[in-house]
Amino acid sequence: MLSLRILGISFTKSCTRNISALYITGDKANENYVTLQPYLDFEGTFGGRELLEQSIASRGLNINLETVLNKYQKYQAHHEQLRKVAEDREAVTKKLKELSKAGGNDDQLEQLKERGKSLRNDLKNLKQALYPIEDDFIHDYLHLPNRLHELCPTEGEEKLLYRHQVPSSTPDTLSHLANKELIHFVDNNRYYMMEQAAHFDVNAMQSLARYFVTKGDFIQTANPDFVRCVLLEANATPMDDYHMVREEHLQNKINTAYLTGGAAFESYLGAMTKLCVYPSVLPLRYVCCGRSYNRAEAELNGPSPSLYTATQSNAVQSFVATQTASDADSQLEQILNLAVDFYKAIDVPFRVVYVAAKNLTPSENLRAVLEVYAPSLKRYVCVGRVSNYGDFVSKRILFSTRREKHYDFLHLVGGPVLYTSRLIAALLEHNIKLEDCKLLGSASQEPTMQQSVQQFKDLFK
Repeated sequence: MLSLRILGISFTKSCTRNISALYITGDKANENYVTLQPYLDFEGTFGGRELLEQSIASRGLNINLETVLNKYQKYQAHHEQLRKVAEDREAVTKKLKELSKAGGNDDQLEQLKERGKSLRNDLKNLKQALYPIEDDFIHDYLHLPNRLHELCPTEGEEKLLYRHQVPSSTPDTLSHLANKELIHFVDNNRYYMMEQAAHFDVNAMQSLARYFVTKGDFIQTANPDFVRCVLLEANATPMDDYHMVREEHLQNKINTAYLTGGAAFESYLGAMTKLCVYPSVLPLRYVCCGRSYNRAEAELNGPSPSLYTATQSNAVQSFVATQTASDADSQLEQILNLAVDFYKAIDVPFRVVYVAAKNLTPSENLRAVLEVYAPSLKRYVCVGRVSNYGDFVSKRILFSTRREKHYDFLHLVGGPVLYTSRLIAALLEHNIKLEDCKLLGSASQEPTMQQSVQQFKDLFK
């Protein structure tokens, strides 16, 4: 019997944050440790205003871009004033040094010293006045969404990319929860897989990851289950998506920890933060097996508790970093092709769709969802997804590559291509025996030890 109970850790529901862990102004730096200072591309963000306005409107976000731009102008004006005072002070300091060396008269030196003190006080006052202006503007700026991909549906309707089998019109189907010998379901946070369900839960996850490694040239990793708030903010992840962990001895009180699971996109970001790689190693392709604790996404599958709405699941997470936007498009297509191969081998009715802009997170510019038909719900449910983030997240975590003397921020693609609990639920409702499912990349398809030894010997022939 395989238990999927939540770890023995204290959690709490997160509330609306009025302070950012991603960008900390100077007046708060004494109380809170600055973990990361993101690259703020004001020119790139506001340069294509029409595209930004379209992204905000299509997503249905309650953001007044004109208000943000007014705050930006105020922020710029104060920065310009601060720059001029700093330049004046530097000029006075330079002149004072020159007169001192040249043996200038005492009156001139005293006047310059007084002028320097006055400018120093002006500079200090301007910095203090800038902090609330900066905090107000940057807080709004970090909430601006990514620009939409040209393939993203903007009219509210999803776009069908691929479909395998047409669901048969059958009478009402019993829920997968009726299989008491395989599933003991308590609530969305607690359930148990038994017998073949427990074996399939692990085998499917490992087989798909292995298929990505052997056929897609991915590298398998092991990721942390906990992610700091600063990385959730970098990915523009709503704080309510995950459980916040209560920590007794927390040095940085605004950079709290959240339980995401190792099979979460955010769990990769810590290793990529402030990382600069050579272009020759791109694209970076990673895949991992682990838990997923995204409660917000699970709740989208309906109000009735079941494996479709369970908070936690075993999952397979993909993560790819590329040099250009076109490379990212190609990698997203490759991930989808590998995932489609896997679901076709299981031979269950499924489809792949691009979801509408209104369903994207602010960091995504495009999302393709793998959906399996759930007979008991009479509709498709998400069993995996792949998203394109462009360079939106990389700019926030300073993930780049160096090209000559320039630093280019990488384009990221990835997502959980399999949620095992939801797939198991759908297979049971289709009356498909879990032990008979063909799993691409399964251990039975790997070379035996004898074959591996022979392959090694062949290298020296």
